[in-house]
Amino acid sequence: MKLNIAVIQFEIAQNNPEENWERIEKFIVHSTAQRAEVVVFPEDCITGSIFGDVTKLDTTQEVMRRWQELAAKHRVDIVTGSVMEGTLEGNFNTSYYIDFKGEVLGSYRKNHLYHSETSFLTPGTEAKVFATQFGKAAIVICWDMLFPEIFQRLKEQGVQIIYCPSYWYREIAGAMGSENERSEEQLLDALCLTRAVETNAALIYCNAAGTAKYDNGSVDTLIGHSQIAMPVLGVVAELRHHHEKMFVKEIDLNNLKKAKKVYHG
Repeated sequence: MKLNIAVIQFEIAQNNPEENWERIEKFIVHSTAQRAEVVVFPEDCITGSIFGDVTKLDTTQEVMRRWQELAAKHRVDIVTGSVMEGTLEGNFNTSYYIDFKGEVLGSYRKNHLYHSETSFLTPGTEAKVFATQFGKAAIVICWDMLFPEIFQRLKEQGVQIIYCPSYWYREIAGAMGSENERSEEQLLDALCLTRAVETNAALIYCNAAGTAKYDNGSVDTLIGHSQIAMPVLGVVAELRHHHEKMFVKEIDLNNLKKAKKVYHG
């Protein structure tokens, strides 16, 4: 099975959903013009970081419905980045896989919350593999990349494609950043390939782009480095910078059967 995947390294307009929606649709149009069959967006791509402001939570699933409309309109599968949702079960960082008919095939609530999210979000507990027209897929989000246990759970379910919307920035390293200014880029590059090999799956990592400056004086320098990694083949497509850009890459899932013999017997 071959498929064309568009990865959108998107520069998010902070607190400007309508501008983001407009630019998201343009990227979808560009992607489908290049025959993309799945389009992937980064974490928090509708609002940017909300810094615990629960008034900005989506409590009506309006964001999900707008993604459904876009998928059906442009006849393409979409991995929706993520949205902060308020539900009766709690507040979650949620991503959806929506097919070209506008149907939700899978959803995922971030299991491993980043430090700043723990004060207002609830960690998800499930990591499910779901069927798509291209194979068995799953979603993880950003900070999950550090935790091999969630990838082991996906491997046990026979996952073939793992999508990871992300908002990973250089300042995560904190004071230690002065020891190695490329620490986060190096970490993500290593994690993407490692997670692909250990799960014997295609790992689709989609990070946000640019530099975000906030009213509280803080700055997030996104590291970009969106990429597709596969066992044996290595990194088959990547953006080695943090600027807004997209790429479309064809991957062949038949290579996973070959790689399984190499690494897993």
